[in-house]
Amino acid sequence: MSANQALLLVARREFTTQVRSRSFVIGLLVTLGLFGGIALLGGFIAGQSSNPSLGVTPETVSLQPAIEAAAATQDVALRIEPVDDGPGRERVDTGDLDALLTGSAGGYELLGRDTVDTQLQAVVGTAVQQQALAGALAESGVDAAQLAQQSQVAVDTLVPADPNRGEQLALAIIGTVLLFISLSGYGQLVATGVVEEKQSRVVELLLATIKPWQLLAGKVLGLGAVGLLQLVILGVIGTVAAAVGGLLTVPGAAAGMFAMVVLWYLIGFFLFAALYAAIGSTVSRQEELNSVVTPLIFVLMIPFILVVNLLPNDPRNELAAVLSFVPFLSQTVMPARYALGVAPLWEVGVSALIALVAVVVVVRVAGRVYENSILRTGARVGLREALGRPAAGPADPQPSTRSSA
Repeated sequence: MSANQALLLVARREFTTQVRSRSFVIGLLVTLGLFGGIALLGGFIAGQSSNPSLGVTPETVSLQPAIEAAAATQDVALRIEPVDDGPGRERVDTGDLDALLTGSAGGYELLGRDTVDTQLQAVVGTAVQQQALAGALAESGVDAAQLAQQSQVAVDTLVPADPNRGEQLALAIIGTVLLFISLSGYGQLVATGVVEEKQSRVVELLLATIKPWQLLAGKVLGLGAVGLLQLVILGVIGTVAAAVGGLLTVPGAAAGMFAMVVLWYLIGFFLFAALYAAIGSTVSRQEELNSVVTPLIFVLMIPFILVVNLLPNDPRNELAAVLSFVPFLSQTVMPARYALGVAPLWEVGVSALIALVAVVVVVRVAGRVYENSILRTGARVGLREALGRPAAGPADPQPSTRSSA
């Protein structure tokens, strides 16, 4: 059997075993349910959120025009109702009104049931200040309207505002979540499979006929294909659902982002899966696995947290731009920057080339660690021993008796 045949045989075994397993179907349904639940929850919260309501008494009703103007300036959809003081307090207590404005100039009071919305406080405070300023200007003989016109500041941008910014942001976040779930989930699956084969001594039988690098490469290719299949299924279902629901207005942007997700999934998976397999081969029991793969999970979480918290408000952030070229981080940051329209294709290409070089280096190092550790049982294999010269080949008559203890 040639090397390619052995590699494809292992990959086919891993792929068919996982795709036919109940866990693959359950994982796919759980992921779909998770995204569907998030969408439904977001719609429910948006539907439940009502515009703030404010009651104004006869003593404060003169402030209504100023409050409406301040609300429009601050983009707050405020509902104002003139009410008497007593009934107004009762409606605040029952929750029919969010707040009641009482008092007079110099002694206004904004009354709430247990708290007053901060946006509502800002709107009313601005209106009161503007009224006081207008009164002071009038006493000084200054035309308040003319002064306001002279003090206005026009806002413009060098680059026209993108009307599809919200959709781009949604694509960036969804792509980031999909990459994080796929890379962490299937990377962990690679490590788990390595430890299971080592613990059950199945690996000794496999390495009697094929070489360690063929087993490692076949396992990574097979499980990577499973993750890619799941990613494609989720992407197609999500795209169709968004198009049917009217949420997808720019199909080209969605297609481009999907292509980016697939590209960076492949790069990121080979990068991390090789490490997961190498680290998994250094231990002999599943109980020891979590402690050794935890650092990789944190490495995956760092760019995920960065994208979710930083890029939505500052897509041109310089730190994110630099990290999008750093291997182990670029597989998450670069697709998000591309989706937000701040990373041209040449940047994507350069980042991908750097990541591919890192993949070659990491795979070579991981292959040596795997070859030196996979047949060693007992205590955890140390880093120096794992990176040393390859030990005896799979034809070693008693591979299972070697131990790093």
